[in-house]
Amino acid sequence: MARKRNNEQMGENTTQHKGQVVIVTGDKGGVGKSTFARGLLHLYINKKLKYLAYDSDHRNAQLYRHYNSVKPGVKLLNIFTRGGADDLLIDLESERPPLALVDLPAQSGVFFEEFEKDLGVFDAVKELGYRVTMVSVLSRVKDSVNILRVLHEYCDNRVDYVVVKNLFHGDGDKFERYDSSQTRTKLLSAGAVEVMMPDLFFKPYDYIDEKNLPFSAVLESKEANIVIKSRVSAWLKEFEQNVLVASQLLGLENHAPADQAA
Repeated sequence: MARKRNNEQMGENTTQHKGQVVIVTGDKGGVGKSTFARGLLHLYINKKLKYLAYDSDHRNAQLYRHYNSVKPGVKLLNIFTRGGADDLLIDLESERPPLALVDLPAQSGVFFEEFEKDLGVFDAVKELGYRVTMVSVLSRVKDSVNILRVLHEYCDNRVDYVVVKNLFHGDGDKFERYDSSQTRTKLLSAGAVEVMMPDLFFKPYDYIDEKNLPFSAVLESKEANIVIKSRVSAWLKEFEQNVLVASQLLGLENHAPADQAA
């Protein structure tokens, strides 16, 4: 019930907006940030939603590497260079997609703040009719909580929040630093929604990584064995079920399919 109330509370901030910009971030490389972004993009594609996707993680552009081959592709952004990410706002203004997904580099908080201040991103997207959801993917380390705290202090109530516990790093009740933090208390009181990302076994994960495949291609692959396909299929089902608690904030509701969108 608490999760439902949180989703409804933050939903109050989104009902007057026409679109959603979902920005995925994390404390360091390997936290599972891009895996979550890829899982979410898989759902957008599977549900035939109209979207634009961006990867600003130039050192490890997983979203681009795995999904650029799937129309409409993934555009690279560079938030570390002034003007390098202007295309995001330009595209939102000109194309007006109902959904935009942005995969930020790990530990890019300072650069994101500079990028946001330089362009006035939050005000600009609000003017265009979008609401921003910041997705923070956590591991169990202290840095995860610290970076989430800084993110909340900067963004405050200008965005909505989804906090993702990556179960690769342990069971949901093992995230003790986060669970006992004042940051969690403040976020939940503001309506943040928590999501559990299931752990994908290393063998199918490594297969996908080696082949640079989107998740759907694994299920259709003639090379992948039945165990890999079964594990990926089970992971995708659990992933989708788990993110439903934040479906509105993640852009999975109230958006027309691509073949119906203008």
